[in-house]
Amino acid sequence: MADAEPGASPANEAGFMDAVRSFLGKLAFDPAARSVLSRFSGEWLVPRWRQIGLSLLVGAALAVSTSGYPMIIKAAFNSIGQGDMGPLRWVLAGIIAVTAMRGTCLFLHQTISNRTIFRLGTDLQTNAFRHLISADYARFSREGTGHMVSRLTSDVGVIQGACQATLNTVVRDTLTVFGLVGYMIYLDPVLSTIVLGVMPIAVLPIVLISQRLRRVAKATQHEVGEMTAALTEKLAGARLIKTFRLEDYATRKLSENFEQIFKLRMKAVRAKARLGPMLEACAGLAIAGVIALATWRISTGISSTGDFMAFVTALLMAASALRSVGSFSSGVQDGIAALERLYSLLDEKPGVVDRPTARPLALSKGSIAFEHVSFAYEQRADLPAVRDFSLRIPGGKTAAFVGRSGAGKSTVINLVPRLFDVTSGAILIDGQDVRDVSLQSLRNAVAIVSQDVTLFDDSIRANIALGRLDASHEDIIAAAKAAAAHDFIMAQPQGYDTVIGDGGMRLSGGQRQRLALARAILKDAPILLLDEATSALDTESERLVQDALARFTTNRTTLVIAHRLSTVQRADIICVLDGGAIVEVGSHAELLNRDGVYARLCRAQLLIEADSPSAALN
Repeated sequence: MADAEPGASPANEAGFMDAVRSFLGKLAFDPAARSVLSRFSGEWLVPRWRQIGLSLLVGAALAVSTSGYPMIIKAAFNSIGQGDMGPLRWVLAGIIAVTAMRGTCLFLHQTISNRTIFRLGTDLQTNAFRHLISADYARFSREGTGHMVSRLTSDVGVIQGACQATLNTVVRDTLTVFGLVGYMIYLDPVLSTIVLGVMPIAVLPIVLISQRLRRVAKATQHEVGEMTAALTEKLAGARLIKTFRLEDYATRKLSENFEQIFKLRMKAVRAKARLGPMLEACAGLAIAGVIALATWRISTGISSTGDFMAFVTALLMAASALRSVGSFSSGVQDGIAALERLYSLLDEKPGVVDRPTARPLALSKGSIAFEHVSFAYEQRADLPAVRDFSLRIPGGKTAAFVGRSGAGKSTVINLVPRLFDVTSGAILIDGQDVRDVSLQSLRNAVAIVSQDVTLFDDSIRANIALGRLDASHEDIIAAAKAAAAHDFIMAQPQGYDTVIGDGGMRLSGGQRQRLALARAILKDAPILLLDEATSALDTESERLVQDALARFTTNRTTLVIAHRLSTVQRADIICVLDGGAIVEVGSHAELLNRDGVYARLCRAQLLIEADSPSAALN
């Protein structure tokens, strides 16, 4: 890999890519780090070469202006030593000019570099979120929400900090060191030789400590993810924690995460703290040697006092900049660790994707056929959640799934829109394997309402409109009325413009579920999936919603999981599951007459007397 000057202006994008990759590659101490830095520079830095190049140019001007201070010091002391006050006005003018130039360059450099880095971080977060939200649904059950939030916030923040340190340190401080060392060599090559002879001694501790810092940084980022996950979990469970008086327990559990992060950060602090004294000692050796030799040279008339003061000023300024360069490596190691975690996310390939020959779903009647379907979750491959499941649901009919908790009801429903792919067998919609049609067309044909309602911290109007983003206000109102939600919406402070809080926390459970129903009704999809969609409704609201659903599901294929007899007995087909397999299929009357599993479930829940709309079936 060829050497590249950090301050060189790129002639073209390819040349800049080579320069960036070459320089960043040399900052790493193992092939994995070089690989991730090279990839990051090619994907994220090279497209911004104009902004980075401008920052480099301003940084170079800043380094030049900084290097002007020793020249002014030399002129001032030579003038004073010779007793000639005439040049003093030019010295004062030079100080003002250098200060003004340095101030202007500092402003421009901070503005340009920060804009570049903030835009980089924003684009990184957007790209990572797009990749994450497009991943398989199964991914969200493997890793907690807190871990994913940490990837998009903490890790990206560390990467931003490393990039910012690179622009500030590599550009400004490194060029300042080069400029000042060059001027020192020009002033006195002999003294400069002493200084340059000490500098290599400082390289070894920087390399060794940087390697340790990277390991600590990687562990810290992982622990921050653990802490974010635990914190999210505990805050979401505030109701349970307060009701069961678990405040001390929750605090104790979180404090363990906080304490672990504290210990890891102190490891990094101790490693960084060792670096400062080492660099300070090297600087002290260089300065002591310079003073001893300079004193002798001045006494013999070889050098002047102005030369000596200019040299010492340049040396002290270079030492300060060099310390920044030395401590910069710790930020790079943090950034590498964060990049490795982020790329582990970006490199994940979803399993549920369109086949190369996928075509749009062609709907006619909306019939659904399960043909010997089996499915096992990745975490429990040896324990199928669905086993040899075969069922045909004619288009426009309603099929209800009942059974004990864990029988596989929700899994069967989730397989229809390909939230998971079947392990074996096939699911056909109007004779088309759902794996052979495009995901977009398949999911456009399906609406789902689950027991766990998902609402966002937005207005009621916006939450209903998620069913169809281009819906008019009149369509939204019609859907709300169909879901028996319009009256309670109009009773809100701002009606449809009322913001409902995180997860709809400002609404009751029944109100949240009716908004979810309104969203599904607005989508007007030919296939409707209801996963205990009326579980949180009171008797009166359920009656209104059941009437609305009866109208809405007419000529619409509906798969419903319900624990209320009023919903189940209206179904055209009732499918009883146990252990992921079908044990009974038939109508409500047929299954009662068989006196099998379904009838026993009804008796266990006191439903055999029929029309009890509030009774539970499972």
